[in-house]
Amino acid sequence: MLTPWLRALRSVVIITFLITLSLTRLTILKAYALIPPQASVVTVVSLDGQGQPLRQGWGVVVEPQGLVLTSLATFHNGQGGVLVTPPQTLHLITGLVFQDKLQDLALLTVEAEGLKPVPVRGSQPVKINERLWLPVRKNSQLIFQEVKVQGLHTISPRLKLIELGRQAAAGLPGTPVFNQQGELIGMGHQLDQPDGGQETTCYYLLLNPSSWPSMAAGAPKPLAVSDISESSHDLSAATWFWPGLAALVAQDWDQANKQFSAALNVNPQFPEAYYGRAQARFFLKDFSGAEQDLNQALKYLPDYDRAYFWLGKTLQRLNRQPEARLAYHRAVQINPDLAEAHFQLGELAYQARDWPRAEHCFNQARQGCPQAAHSWYYLGTIAQSRRQTSQAVLSFKKAIELNPQFFDAYLALGKLLWQEGGRAQEAVQILSQGVQHNPQNSEARLYLALAQLLSRDRGGALEQYLILQDLNPRLAARLSQVMARGR
Repeated sequence: MLTPWLRALRSVVIITFLITLSLTRLTILKAYALIPPQASVVTVVSLDGQGQPLRQGWGVVVEPQGLVLTSLATFHNGQGGVLVTPPQTLHLITGLVFQDKLQDLALLTVEAEGLKPVPVRGSQPVKINERLWLPVRKNSQLIFQEVKVQGLHTISPRLKLIELGRQAAAGLPGTPVFNQQGELIGMGHQLDQPDGGQETTCYYLLLNPSSWPSMAAGAPKPLAVSDISESSHDLSAATWFWPGLAALVAQDWDQANKQFSAALNVNPQFPEAYYGRAQARFFLKDFSGAEQDLNQALKYLPDYDRAYFWLGKTLQRLNRQPEARLAYHRAVQINPDLAEAHFQLGELAYQARDWPRAEHCFNQARQGCPQAAHSWYYLGTIAQSRRQTSQAVLSFKKAIELNPQFFDAYLALGKLLWQEGGRAQEAVQILSQGVQHNPQNSEARLYLALAQLLSRDRGGALEQYLILQDLNPRLAARLSQVMARGR
């Protein structure tokens, strides 16, 4: 016979087991539901005037009307097209609802039933290391491969690229990418080399469905695929813009300047082309030309946050600091999450010894910014100036964590720990790492030797003294005096 206490315990164990089992099943079902339905990803084939295949690409059936989103380039010079679904079933493409030559997008109507549309997400940002789904074919079977976001490249509010790495290169035009909720977020976009080389860099362009038309009553009648102008693709400014962007990524500033200029000859109201050419001119040290281009970009896209950011950088190079500060302020007014602009404002305030303003700006740039490590470094120096030693130590350590090659952070932290006296061993460890990153820095070797003396490591201090005799005899003499007093 079980006692009442044992019966109660058994009931608790059984209930706990059932709850755990239910949660496990829910997790499995949820994970399964995250994968997009295979029927949403289709093959799109364009046809010539005789009904023969021209090009092939991917397509995705999207909500809410069940239209097919694919690459516009697939239908260049095409006279028609078909949709292919398993097992090799053909469906006629009946019309073109929407085309965007810049983003290489086309929305198509089709004669098909049983397709599985997926939602399109166009608002929430994508994060580094976020896991995504990418469709691939293996042995004629469609499967979804999990990939990670490795880079983010914002060109303008309407042009945002994500980089997924070489293993995620888009094999066909229109290759889609989905988030872990099964929502379509982007489509493969190939940056062809300006010189026509075979190597390409492949990114995924984030989608913005808010610009797509609705198929509600009264919407314009879809165009026939054959109505896509034969010259519209070849003479589009995008033909020169994307190779210009590829040259910009490759840091070929001269080629980028030429490509963006060609795009602007076709479309003189192309804000992203002005923005791209401004960056090329900036690195070619044509700062006046860069300023002109950025002002043109802002003329055609007034809320272009990154154009204001680069205008600030350009004005700084032209020694017009007050105007640069205003440009950075405008950038963060438009986009409060633009950490790079916050950092530049922080540096300007730091140089003016306006510590409260600098601290506020650097706190806004502590993450999501290439200069995040430097933001923590500056925060450390501000805390140190206020004698907030604990906060300074934490800030310098965070700077090193974000950038293990950051020599100045090693030196500042090592000196601060040495000044604390009781933390000499920590100072030795930090300064030793700093010396490894910059062996020729005599100041780091001096403070390493001083910390070693506090740690009773005269042998280590002597080694640094011998090296300093060659690097900096003046500091070597100073160290010799300290060592003599400690005998």
